Formats: sequence, structure tokens, C-alpha cells
Amino acid sequence: MLKLTEESRRLWVICSMGVLSGLVLLDETILGVALPSIRSSLGLSAGTTHWIVNAYFLTLTCLAALGGKCVDLFGLKPVLVVSGTVFAVSSLLAGFAEDGAFLIAMRALQGGGAAFIFALSQAGANMAYPKEKRGLGIGIYAAMATIFLAVGPLLGGVVTHYLSWNWVFWLNIPIVTLVGFIAFIVWRDPPERPPGQGIDGIGVVLLLIGLTGLVFALMQGASLGWASAVILLSAGIGVIGLYGLDRFERRRKQPLIDVMLFRIPEFLSACLIFMICQYAMIVLAVFFPIFLQSEMGYTAAQAGMAALLAVIPFPFISAPIGRLADKLGSRPVVMTGLFLAALATVLLGLLMPYKSYLFFAAPLLVWGVAMVCIAGPSRRIAVNAAPETEQGQLSGTIVTIRLLGSTIGVAVSSALITAGLSIPAVFVVCGLLLFAGLALSFLALSEAHSAQDET
Repeated sequence: MLKLTEESRRLWVICSMGVLSGLVLLDETILGVALPSIRSSLGLSAGTTHWIVNAYFLTLTCLAALGGKCVDLFGLKPVLVVSGTVFAVSSLLAGFAEDGAFLIAMRALQGGGAAFIFALSQAGANMAYPKEKRGLGIGIYAAMATIFLAVGPLLGGVVTHYLSWNWVFWLNIPIVTLVGFIAFIVWRDPPERPPGQGIDGIGVVLLLIGLTGLVFALMQGASLGWASAVILLSAGIGVIGLYGLDRFERRRKQPLIDVMLFRIPEFLSACLIFMICQYAMIVLAVFFPIFLQSEMGYTAAQAGMAALLAVIPFPFISAPIGRLADKLGSRPVVMTGLFLAALATVLLGLLMPYKSYLFFAAPLLVWGVAMVCIAGPSRRIAVNAAPETEQGQLSGTIVTIRLLGSTIGVAVSSALITAGLSIPAVFVVCGLLLFAGLALSFLALSEAHSAQDET
């Protein structure tokens, strides 16, 4: 068997974790272009088609924290085997779906497997490198993952056009099988592991009630009406569930989620900035292609290609930005990124009415560079604020925050459009939110618990 040096083993771990994470991101973006074909083929209503996407996001968001806790309790390899199998089997069956109900059920199951894969991949990336090199590790990981994010819409269009929509799901199977096998071979559990305490059943129930209620309200608010009884009841149940989770978990020695982490200013401020970053990412990923198609006459494939300019910087500069965060600290890198992102987003919103892609090019590139400066380094601050034995739990929490940021971004932007604002105005609002994130970083973001302060 091929012997690996410790450095090369770490690189294999980071790359495999990046690809696994990228596969989850791919399934967020590849489906959009294929949805018209799926709807036509299966004879689905608009509402049913909507839930083919939402079912995946709902279970992915609600189960990510549980997945991270399972990594802490049982180790990465067992979670990888189970979640990879669930993801592959559900992808296989989704491709054979003959009606909307079965496809939605398989998408929900697929999202559950993806939640555990996403959590374990982030935990593995967090633990692959020591703290003093963690920025580099997260940068490499982000570079691998964002390649899949970038090619999702384009790949979905090509596969749907030349093969069929079924292959949008079947493509997952060889990727998760091969990369999962590589990750299983090269991974080594850290010497320090928390004692096995089992899963906190009450915490799981409260978490699922809270997140399901809140996420459902955010997803359906624009279509059902934000003041409707169903949305208000769902949101109320969600808030009560999360409040109950906070009160219950505080008293436990081995909580499902260490809610006391949110009392650490460095962790809380980094998480809020990371959420704002994800809000901005989903606004561009969803509403910029819509603008290109509805207002400028682009095809789906052309819109996907045009949006690539914003994510082209991700795989190329993620690792160098990670090294820079290791060298200078994350705070100045994040603040620079927030300023550039806010400026580029507002500028993009102001230029969109001119309907010239040449005007969009520079803001899109600046936006892409800025997002790299925000996402990895802010996550680095949050990761370094938590104990090494809670990295799985932490990764699940960060995944949940990321997905909530995306869900809020879609919900708020859709509500603004429903209220009569244009897509360019939505981008201006997003830019103002990024400026608010810059103010937050200036006032509250620090690295008091980061590697630089460890002895």
C-alpha cells in the first residue's frame, strides 16, 4: 500500500473533504436548470416543483448540527459510511422517480445524508491542519468545494440537454463512492476524543422543532403571505423550539449543541458575519441569473456561464487568502472583504438597469475576491474559538448558520420583490447589509481565542 507523508496525507484529507462538501453544494445549484424538464416530464405543479428544491434544503439545514455531533461522538469514518450510503441510494432512487411525491421524499432523504456529509467534511477540514496552519487548510478546502458550486448551473444545463434530468441525480453516485473511499483510507481520528455519551434525544427533538418551524416559515412566507396564520404559527413554533433548546442545553454536560459558544463574542460575531456572507452569496447565485434571463434575454446556459465570473476567483485565491489570514490574522482580511463586497454589490445594483454585461464584469470579479476574504477567515475565527474536541459539533453549527443565511437571503429578497422592489434594488439592499456587517466587524470582531493566543 502506498505510504504517505504526514503533509501529503493532510493534503489528501483536505482535498477529499473539499470534494465531499462541494458535492453537497453541487446538489444545491445543479437542479435549478433541470427543474423545467422535471416538471414537464412528471407533470408537476409549480408548488410541487418548488418543494423538490425545498425538501433538500429543509432536511439539510435541520440535521447538520446533529451530523456534527455524531462526528464528535462516533468518529468521522462511521458517519461517512452511513451518510455516504444514504446519499448515494437516495440519489439513485431520485433518478428513477415517476411522480412528484416520491421525488420529494428522496430529495428529503438526500438532504439528510448531505447534512451529515457536509458536517463531517467541515469537521475533517478543521482538524486536518494544526491551528497555526488552519487558514491554509480552510482555504484549500474552500477552493475544492467552490469548484463544484461554480460549475453547478452549467453542468446541470449540459447534462439535462444532452442526457436527461435523471443524470442530475445519478452523477452523485460515482463521486461520493470514489471520494468517500479515499477519505476513509487517508483519515486518522485525532488522539483526543470526547467520551461517548449517546445522542441527546430531547435536544434533537427541540432542534428539529425549532429549525423546521423557522425554516418552513422563511421558505413559504413569500408564497403563503408573511401575515398568514400558517406562517405565523410555524415561526412561533420555531422560536419556541429554539428557545427551549437554548434553556435545555445550557444545563447539560454533553449538549447536542454547545449553546454557550454563542456567549463567546469572537464566535458570535464571526458567525453573524459568516451568515451575512452567505446571504450575499445566495442573492447573487439566485437573482443575478434571473435578471439576466428575464431582463436581458439570456438563456439558462448563458446565464450560468455569465455568473461564473463572480466565482472564478474562489478556487484560485482561497488558499493564498487562507495563508494571509494565518499570517496577519483574520480580522483585517474579513474587514477588507466586507468593504469590497459591499461596494461591489451596491455598484452592481446601480449598474444593472443599464443592462450591459461589460458594466457588470469588474464588480463581479471584485465581489468574488471579497467573498473569499470573508468566508474562510471568518470561519477560521469561529473554529479557533471552540475546543478541539468539539470540532464536529462546531462544523454542524456553522453549516446550519450558513444554510440559515442562504434561506434568509432568498426569503427576504423574494419578499422585497413581491413588495414591488426591482432586482437591482435587492442588490442595493444586500450591499447595505454588507456595510452593516463591516460596522459589526469594526465594533465586535476579534481573535482573542484564536491560535495566536494559544500557548
